[in-house]
Amino acid sequence: MKSLYTLLKVKPEESTQVTLMLAMGFFMGIFIATYTVTAESLFLNKLSEHLDKAFLAAGVLGIVSTLIFSMAQARVKFTYLAISSIGIIVAFSSIVYVLYHFGELWYRDYVLFVMFILTGPMTAVLFLCYWGIFGRLFDFRQSKRIIGWIDTGQLLAAILAFLIIPLTSNLIADTSNYLVLCNISIVASAACLVTISLKFNLTGNKPAELDQETKRETSFGKITSDKYLFLLSVFLIISMVTVIFNQFAFQDTLNEQYPEQRELTNFLAWFNGTIYILSLAMQSFINDKILGNYGIRVSLLLLPIIIAIFAVGSVFTGTFFGFNIEQAPTTFIFFFLTIALTRLFSASLRDSLENPRFLSFCLYH
Repeated sequence: MKSLYTLLKVKPEESTQVTLMLAMGFFMGIFIATYTVTAESLFLNKLSEHLDKAFLAAGVLGIVSTLIFSMAQARVKFTYLAISSIGIIVAFSSIVYVLYHFGELWYRDYVLFVMFILTGPMTAVLFLCYWGIFGRLFDFRQSKRIIGWIDTGQLLAAILAFLIIPLTSNLIADTSNYLVLCNISIVASAACLVTISLKFNLTGNKPAELDQETKRETSFGKITSDKYLFLLSVFLIISMVTVIFNQFAFQDTLNEQYPEQRELTNFLAWFNGTIYILSLAMQSFINDKILGNYGIRVSLLLLPIIIAIFAVGSVFTGTFFGFNIEQAPTTFIFFFLTIALTRLFSASLRDSLENPRFLSFCLYH
């Protein structure tokens, strides 16, 4: 471990903090991966006709949850906020498991609906907790040196979890049982967070530690008055709208191609695992070459160009080969493949190219 940290330019006095952050990210990655596959598989198999309503509800809850989290940062210690947020997620996933397995049949569909629409908001809150702790645990120079690889634990854990799900299909027939693994992993992540909060002093942990200038610089009004932040916000909105449309189109076709529950679960696990593997490979071997040879502009333009190409391809294949499996049972696979490839490359490139650049823009502004 010492030789690895030396290679990554981690100083001896930082090793404990880095280890805890890697462990926290590792267990958080397992939770996000297993919960996402479980929620998507169960919902799409049983309630796919309500996908449009679920996306709308998830969007509203995502805005509300992040807004509440942002407002709470100005009133309570960040460690209290992060620990309580993860505690709520632990309680929610436990309640979902109990209600789904031991509750009445008449409200099981409502449990699945709520479980699915909270996937995005919970993931967003977990990332806010993780990067909030990271920003308070390390100073600017440390962050600049570590930020490029500190979330590798999340990527590796997610890949591992995605591989475990299909490989254990003979042992765990019921997809909902993966919620047990979700609970174990998020409790372990919370334990790492508690250890960090007790062992280290975090800069800006208390709202009182932030001066008026810092509060003004991080206020909502600053986004509209600062042209740089405003353009970043517009960029993020356009990116997220594209992601949502792409994700909706992909999930809308999934249940047609994989109507059987376990097949759908396994496909989602393999597919999401491939996304993470591509993201990790891009970050490790390709990102620096693209940035070094072509610059930030080309790296940011690469994603919309690829999405545009696949979007045109999806329209073409859907028009000529059929948009649903009932009308074209033998050729629908071509339309599904173009939609799946659009999702695959957009998600992997967004994770590996777009998100790190956006984070750098925010961090170094």
